[in-house]
Amino acid sequence: MAPINSAKIALSCLRQVYELRKTISFSQRLAQGRVFFYNEKPGVCDSSGAIWPLESSTPELFKEWKEGDIVLFTYEYNYTGEERLKKYDDHSFTLMVLEAVFHMPSQDSWKNPLLPSPIPSISIHDNEFSAPFQSRFYTNPAFDRKKNFVQLRKKALRRTHEYFENRGFQNIETPTLVPSGGVETYLNPFSTTYVDHRGAKWPIELPTSPEFALKKILSTGVEKVYQISRSYRNEGEVSRWHEPEFMMLEWYRRQGKLSHILNDIENLTCTLAASVACKKEIPKQWPRFAVNDLFINILGFSLVDVQNRDDFYARAKEKSTSISVTDTWNDLFCKLFMEFIEPELAKHTACFVTHYPIQMAALATPADEGPFAQRTEAFLFGVEVANAYLELVNYEQLIARFEYTEQLKPTLKRDHMFESTMAFGLPPCAGVAVGIDRIIALLCECPAISELYDIPFLSQFPPNSVAWE
Repeated sequence: MAPINSAKIALSCLRQVYELRKTISFSQRLAQGRVFFYNEKPGVCDSSGAIWPLESSTPELFKEWKEGDIVLFTYEYNYTGEERLKKYDDHSFTLMVLEAVFHMPSQDSWKNPLLPSPIPSISIHDNEFSAPFQSRFYTNPAFDRKKNFVQLRKKALRRTHEYFENRGFQNIETPTLVPSGGVETYLNPFSTTYVDHRGAKWPIELPTSPEFALKKILSTGVEKVYQISRSYRNEGEVSRWHEPEFMMLEWYRRQGKLSHILNDIENLTCTLAASVACKKEIPKQWPRFAVNDLFINILGFSLVDVQNRDDFYARAKEKSTSISVTDTWNDLFCKLFMEFIEPELAKHTACFVTHYPIQMAALATPADEGPFAQRTEAFLFGVEVANAYLELVNYEQLIARFEYTEQLKPTLKRDHMFESTMAFGLPPCAGVAVGIDRIIALLCECPAISELYDIPFLSQFPPNSVAWE
């Protein structure tokens, strides 16, 4: 493992040295870490992933130590450089262990597939850890990579809050125990039961998004609201861009237009790109493509001509072998879109796809013309990151859609207080749900959104026990 040359890492290690210096006294200090060995030479890896080589005037002290043990010990600095007065980054040193204060043996080897092992890899070169150690600052690369992604995410989330607060949005905190987790047929909420003190039972769910709650707040007269909240989706895949529990960013503009929301998405993404020092240039204005134009240009037919499911199936099976006779209209659309449309969208750094079919309107207002809705999705590096609506405010249309959805999926639950809010009158508004973790991961060139989390979902289960993609 080569020395870390990054000024940022060097500064971090210098701060750790400073903390170690002041722990006990100038002559004797205290340190703790996980033990590792390289060519029988001991070292410790602390909680930050920094690697410290060890020496001792009594080598038998190390005989009871095994790889993975947690040790607490007193030490002095052993400088390998001749000039003692130089700054710490100007010469090499090791930790001279004086006494073992505490020793907790490791019970087993590390088995977590997603959290990096606290024991560093063995990719350490002989000439770097030869005796006496001529090392400077080293870090466990797995820890360092993980820590960097986690810190970038935290920085980006802080910058997101600043972005909306600077624009006069009110930050809302909505509940995570709700009567209805959502009404989209393709989403499955987590369900549980609340038991009150009388023993009465009430079915509740975890929200697939905070949409219903934020619209309730919007109906009280607030003009601009946003929230960064946890959202939950069950019975889905765990993959590069999907987690059962993730962070959702959602905002609404009262009297806003869909174009205002799309401008927000462009501006926020550029702001976050600068915040995390994205290496790729993000355009300030994104191209916009109507869904029907994409189908005509890429697949050779118009969605207007295939409103009947059987007509759509006849066209779709000519295009793809993935088409099944049991596919619904929505299934046919999604399969063709993923197989043929998304590869074309990936040729653009960022873009919008507008006017989705009315069959997939969810809670978006119908378009002025054709069987389409005023619904737009945003794509960044070919990955869908946002779903924006000119929001449906017509109560009768809302109830009709809910009733139709119940026919397709009888297990869906309805939020009757939200329906009451809609009946009272939701003001004209536009809003969007953004997979903020996806945007951050893409801007940071992070391999998966799970890399952004201190404790990813799959890291809580034995290796290979829960299906991944």
